[in-house]
Parts: sequence; C-alpha cells; structure tokens
Amino acid sequence: MSTPETPIIAVTMGDPAGIGPELVVKSLAEPKVRGLCRPFVVGDLDIMRRAVALVGTGERVVRIGAPADATFVPGVIEVLEVEGGEVVNWRPGVVDPAFGKVSAVDLARAFELAERGAVDAVVCAPMNKQAMHDAGYDYFDELEYLAAITNRPDAKMIAVIPGLWSVAVTGHVPFRMIPDLIKRERVLSRIELLHSVLVDFGIGQPRLGVAALNVHGGEGGLFGREEMDDIAPAIADARGKGIDAVGPVPADAIFVHARQGRYDGVVCMYHDQANLGRKLLATRRGATIYHGLAAPGATTAHGVAFDIAWKGVAEPTSLVDCFEYAARLATKR
Repeated sequence: MSTPETPIIAVTMGDPAGIGPELVVKSLAEPKVRGLCRPFVVGDLDIMRRAVALVGTGERVVRIGAPADATFVPGVIEVLEVEGGEVVNWRPGVVDPAFGKVSAVDLARAFELAERGAVDAVVCAPMNKQAMHDAGYDYFDELEYLAAITNRPDAKMIAVIPGLWSVAVTGHVPFRMIPDLIKRERVLSRIELLHSVLVDFGIGQPRLGVAALNVHGGEGGLFGREEMDDIAPAIADARGKGIDAVGPVPADAIFVHARQGRYDGVVCMYHDQANLGRKLLATRRGATIYHGLAAPGATTAHGVAFDIAWKGVAEPTSLVDCFEYAARLATKR
C-alpha cells in the first residue's frame, strides 16, 4: 500500500482506441504499483469504467477535480478529466484524430501538473502518433510536443530494460536525415546524458558502449566518415571528462556485448538501432523515459496494439515497469 512518502504519479490513459486504458486498470490492480506510488488517472471517466468492466478487476472509478482531492485508496481508480479530452463516438482499434486529440490534451494536462509541482512523475499509456498528427499536432513524437508546450527544448528519450539503458542520438526522424544529424557535440551530449542518468539511478561509474553508424564501423572511412569525424572524437571528449565510454562499436556487435554484461548503457545513433537491440533482449519488459521535463516521465516500450485492443488480453508488464522507473527517478530528484 502506498504511503504519504511515495511519489504522486499522474497516469495518462493513452489512446482510448488502443490497449492503454486496459493496461492502466491492470497495472493499478497490482499491489507492487500501489506500493511504489500514489497514482491517479488523467483521462476519460467513461472509458476507464469500460476498461474496468472489460478487465473484471472490480475497482470503483470515481471523478476527482484536482490531484489534492485524490485519496489513493487501493480498489479505487481516481480520474481527473480534462476539458477537451472527452471521448465521443468511441470505437476500439482504429486511428481517429479525435482520439489523438484526447491523448494530446491528457498528456499536456499531466505535465502541466508537473510544472506546478502537483505531481512528482508522469506515466503514459501508449499513444498513436498518426492519430495525434492527424489531429493537428505537427510534431514527430509526443516528446517533441511536450518540449514545445513546456518550453523545455533539451528534453530527451532514454530507453531502459532490466540491466541496460540506451539512448539514441537521433529520434523520430526520416531515415535519410540521420547522417546529417550525427555531429560530435550531439553525440557527446547523449553520452553525458546517459552517464548522468545512470549515476542518478545509483550506478557509480557507468560503463557505456557507443555504437557506430555505418556498416563495419565505417572501415576507416571506406563506408562513411561519421565514425572518424564525429563519433570517435565525441567518445574521446567524454573520456576526457572521466566518463567510461568505448567505441565506436559496430552496430551488429554492440548489443551482443551488452548482453555479455560489458555495458550498463548503450548510446546508439538512431531510433531503430536502439530499439531492435533492447526489444530482442527483453521482449515485454522495459520503458521509455522522458528526461529533461519538469518531472520524470515514462511510457511503454510498445505501441497501442490496435489489433488486440479491448479484447482483454494485453499484458501490463511494460507499464508496470514504467511505474517502477518513474517512481525511482522521482525519489532521486
């Protein structure tokens, strides 16, 4: 059971057509989650009641007007509704701009509360980027949106699975843009970021592997010069600052080394380079951390899973991990 000392966490329900509401209900029924934090939901009351009925956990779902009204009693899911976040003409398993708007306004409200100090962390059920974009939110991903509306341009995403953290130098961008974004200063900033987060998480001297961009690590410039001109110099800069970073390590080897326990964290050059490795190492575990906002944020390592949405079969493992990482990071602040 949570105590007054555990962090208050706002939980966004995600895209109402996806598995998010179901995952939220299943996660909040876990004694582990209730012991880690004091949670309440930012979302639609009716959708959360539908999710409880689907899952069959029997919680009461009640409306609150503000975080201060929450009692955090197990067996009760307290929901803070947001103006503009009402779900109308609900349908499961579809991409709908109206549902993208719901996800966006819930997200904005949760991090507005973080800006005001009303919550200690935010956990986000999965959202659909296409639905949000179709609703008029012209951002590559939800973190770019949050960085813009909170005026925190240095916010970054960090991926984590049990025993291994990773960060990508580039995020949700078209593949053809990636080489132009691999610059010495940018690579160094991600190395420093991952080092800092791991130290905050209790790893005194993190060991970091830094991935190459090109095949075979560039082969001395034969397949590209990014390793020679930017990645290796950034690693040297980091080592000069006392950071234990090695590389550039060819991308087809770096997660093999990580699995052998050589690294606590991996710096990758692009999104899928990082995600292929971590998802193979931990198929249902892990989270994506939002770093650099007013409070720690965490979302699942998977998407909305429209194909199984509202069938009662979604596994909450990743969302439960989100609560653990968000709560631990909140207590380190």
